[in-house]
Parts: sequence; C-alpha cells; structure tokens
Amino acid sequence: MILYKKIEEKTFNILSELKINTPNKIDVFKIAKHLGVDVKPATLDSSISGLFVIKEQKPYIRYNENESPQRQNFTIAHELGHFVLHKDTPLFINKNELVLFRNSDSTTGELLKEKEANSFAASLLMPKVFIEEEIKNIPSGIDPIIHLSKIFKVSSQAMNYRLNNLGYSFLGMY
Repeated sequence: MILYKKIEEKTFNILSELKINTPNKIDVFKIAKHLGVDVKPATLDSSISGLFVIKEQKPYIRYNENESPQRQNFTIAHELGHFVLHKDTPLFINKNELVLFRNSDSTTGELLKEKEANSFAASLLMPKVFIEEEIKNIPSGIDPIIHLSKIFKVSSQAMNYRLNNLGYSFLGMY
C-alpha cells in the first residue's frame, strides 16, 4: 500500500499549496486550474462520466454534464488523478493524444490505473485529516455516512468506500 500512501501525500500537497484546509474549500475546478488542466462539461454518452485528454501537450478534462454534481466532482477528481499519476504512462495513444476516460469499469476499480485514480479522487475530495476532524463533530443519532457525505459533497457510496478504506466502521453507531 506504499503507492496509496504516496497518493495521499500528493493530494495533501495539492490542497496545502492552495491553502485548502476545510471540506467546504475543496473545489475541483480551482484545483484543476492550479494544475493547468482545462475542465469543461460535455455531452457524453450516458456510459461515460468523463475523459482526460492530452492533446498537443495540453491537458483537458471533459465531464458528463447530465450527471449529478457529486458524480461530476468525483469524475473530475478521478480524471485529475490520471493527470497527476499517469500523464507519463499513456493507456490509449492516437498519434499525439493521450485519452483516458471514466466509465462503469472505472467505478469497479478493476484496472490498477483506475484504482489509483479512484484513490486519488477519494483522497482529494475526502482528505483523511479532514475526515478525522469532522468525525469528532458528528451529532449523535445522525447517520454518519449521510452526514459526512453532505459535508464533503460526495455520494454516500463514495463516503462509505472512503471510510472503509480508512478503517472506520460506523455499524451500530446511530
């Protein structure tokens, strides 16, 4: 799991560079701009959430404009993961283009690069240190996963995965 520790470090450094120190300051568009990546909505097939392209040495992310804001944020963060982690190791090459896209296979995390990009997205949107702080403030009687997913503006499913990967278990807490 050394690689995942490095991913956590990379996302922490990006957030620190931008002085992002609370969940409500996490803005994937601001992060992409800081990294020099052009991000725009696009009309994509319903099976594709987003794509990452390097064309003429310029990085672009396009995300499905018809998906929920939470899904769009995770998709953009996932594609930023490909940019940060994989821009020098292309998966698909078409002359001078690198194209990576997020679809249902990405969600299951079956490919190593997809798992890494998912880990990057989770770490960027739900930083471990922020989660540790927010867990202290969960009101009793409240579903912690729903509560945290609202604070971090991610789906309950994404929060559940992140919490499990960090070793948290909330069964029987509420």
